[in-house]
Amino acid sequence: MLNLIKYEFIKKSRLLLITAVASLAANILLILNNESGSILFISLFPIVVGILYTVDILKMYSDDLNKKSGYMLFMTPNSGYKIIVSKLFTAVIEGFAILFTYFIYILINGSYIIYKSGNMIKINEIIVVVNKLISGNFGLNLGHIFMFLITALLFLISFLTTAYTAMTIRKSIFSEIKFGGALSFLIFLLLNWLLSTISSELFDLLPTYYSSFASYPTASELVYILLPINIVSIVQIIVLTLCSGYLLEHKINL
Repeated sequence: MLNLIKYEFIKKSRLLLITAVASLAANILLILNNESGSILFISLFPIVVGILYTVDILKMYSDDLNKKSGYMLFMTPNSGYKIIVSKLFTAVIEGFAILFTYFIYILINGSYIIYKSGNMIKINEIIVVVNKLISGNFGLNLGHIFMFLITALLFLISFLTTAYTAMTIRKSIFSEIKFGGALSFLIFLLLNWLLSTISSELFDLLPTYYSSFASYPTASELVYILLPINIVSIVQIIVLTLCSGYLLEHKINL
């Protein structure tokens, strides 16, 4: 399992390096060209990187299923379950690495804002300053943002497992049918419709906390509000990962 995860990161090491250098360069350029460049970067970073993250993970799995490099991967003495779980763990590790990088950028840009205001830089003041700026512009604080980001990450990974399952179904059960890309997309839409129907039933079974808090909940209250969504995302990730693993193990046709 560890070797598979290491292999995944080796394959994307060049892309990760380019993305890291490009994001740092973008941050510096925004700061130099605009007084509010720090806030603009903090706002745009999770959106842009989130899109790149999604496209990269889907493309890598599609390449593994449809190119010769993937054929070699599936010929290794690893079960389909190990392969799909290693890809899932890679996505989770990469996602949390992005969140950690985002936190570092918040510290860096917060330090710059304090420096430009002529004050001494202290770690606790950086968080306070960024909190005030975000609260003033968006009515939120860092606690809210990180809860939203964790929920978004879980939702994104559940989205990725849905796409994984759609591509795996196409490559296993419907491997002899032409127009594979269009068929994968159609299966993806059908899976999403089915999952949304099941999810709505699960939401009815789970307790909700929306009416228990004020109209502007604190970050700790937001944890309870987002709990049903996160539980459904985790259940979906587990079920679809097992389905993809089974198909890779028993039905895959390379």
